[in-house]
Amino acid sequence: MKVFISDITFKSKYGYSHYYVLVGELQSGLEIYINNYDYDLQRYIGHYVEMLLCVLRSPYLERGMKPQLFLSGEYYSLELIDELLKGRGQSPRTNERELTLVGEYIDSYVIPEEWVPLIKSRFFEDLLKSPSALKTEDGIFILNPIHLEKRIPFEEFPQEVTIATGCIDLAAWRPL
Repeated sequence: MKVFISDITFKSKYGYSHYYVLVGELQSGLEIYINNYDYDLQRYIGHYVEMLLCVLRSPYLERGMKPQLFLSGEYYSLELIDELLKGRGQSPRTNERELTLVGEYIDSYVIPEEWVPLIKSRFFEDLLKSPSALKTEDGIFILNPIHLEKRIPFEEFPQEVTIATGCIDLAAWRPL
């Protein structure tokens, strides 16, 4: 997808590489923050680049809850979080400050061949073997498989899906 890099808000050494947080703008005007563990894009501030982005869906954010309230993986689905809230006498709510993406859910997305040699990280190589994806007006977001367990058959999924995220990672990029 085409992303305008407007700023780099954070730089740090992370293990043997550097970690950056990029501020990007999608063609729709949506501002996003992108975690970048592998690429130095400082000279591309103020320019458009093509990016392969991976999104971590957060059922917690979709219900306005902080993930620290639970053990990781304990409540992975919206349905379970709703059941927990009902048990506490609370009603589900959304947190509008977090990024919400709406689009068509793709159960098994094939990464275009031109992206494969650009992916440096072993983590993304493994993650992107047969990913799910979300096709939005801005382009394709690859979905991290964590928190993607389905409680209904794929055939029953709605045409349009809404997910919340607080984490977008850069898997690969190329200049335009």
